[in-house]
Amino acid sequence: MKLYIYYVAIAFKSHHPIRHVKSFKYAFEGIFHALLNEPNFRLQLIIVAVSTFLGFHYNISNVEWAILIVVMGTLLSAEMLNTVVEEFMDHLIKEESVGVKIIKDLAAGFVLVTAITALLIVILIFGNRIL
Repeated sequence: MKLYIYYVAIAFKSHHPIRHVKSFKYAFEGIFHALLNEPNFRLQLIIVAVSTFLGFHYNISNVEWAILIVVMGTLLSAEMLNTVVEEFMDHLIKEESVGVKIIKDLAAGFVLVTAITALLIVILIFGNRIL
């Protein structure tokens, strides 16, 4: 019985509202870190802002909004993941390494593929409207 009460107490402690608030605080700190320290993230935020403006300007459909939101969120997430990989590898291994270069290049390639995909979707949604 004591063991059961212990596990229930742990379950409630791990879902405490203050803990959730702190997790959001840390998440926003990560976003602000990317905003302040990553030029590519700022550039991609401009792309998101322009795409959002175009979406309102051309009154795109709900389906187009959904696609645009998913691809833009994926683009920003990919850039943040790339930053995580680069920071982790730089802190883990100080000297130059072929393995580290490959890992960092793959992460950058992931962002590039995501950016190209986002560009193609923006062209599909806005291309005919703009031209």
